[in-house]
Amino acid sequence: MIKENFAKLAQWYKELTPTAKSMVVLCILLIIGIIIRWDATMEGIEKGFSFFKK
Repeated sequence: MIKENFAKLAQWYKELTPTAKSMVVLCILLIIGIIIRWDATMEGIEKGFSFFKK
């Protein structure tokens, strides 16, 4: 079952245009970066919202 799902995903990726492929890769990298620096991300979001509370 996992092998079949991976094959479907690989086929879907192969059918994408080069631009779409690069967007998928960039989105994955951005999500990984957000997860790795979760504390800094949340701190920045809190600072942004506190700006509007003034």
